[in-house]
Amino acid sequence: MKKLLAFILLVTIVAGTASAVKSNDNKELTGEWKYEVPTAPYGYSAGVFVFSEKDGNLVGEVKFADDYKIDLKDVSYVEGVLKCGLYVDYNYVTIKAKIDKKSMEGTVDTPEGAMKITATKIK
Repeated sequence: MKKLLAFILLVTIVAGTASAVKSNDNKELTGEWKYEVPTAPYGYSAGVFVFSEKDGNLVGEVKFADDYKIDLKDVSYVEGVLKCGLYVDYNYVTIKAKIDKKSMEGTVDTPEGAMKITATKIK
């Protein structure tokens, strides 16, 4: 019985620690990121990502230069890698990028092919 109680206590501590680590990772991502995709069509090549937490989940949106906004879908941030997607002109586009402190570098997969994306945290 004591072994079972000790095991349950250990599992609870490990699960709590894992949740705390996940939350800290999200804080590294949350905020505003100015991005550039030089090969994207005009109007989509630059803007700002805004990431935040809502009910413990990551959410985000893209703000383009003309104040047009699109919500990000399936936002995840695990071990320094951001993954998300969005609908652009009725096409689903996916983003995968590595975060290193206040910089982001990765690819955007579009129907026209992969494009390089870079971003810098501004807030």
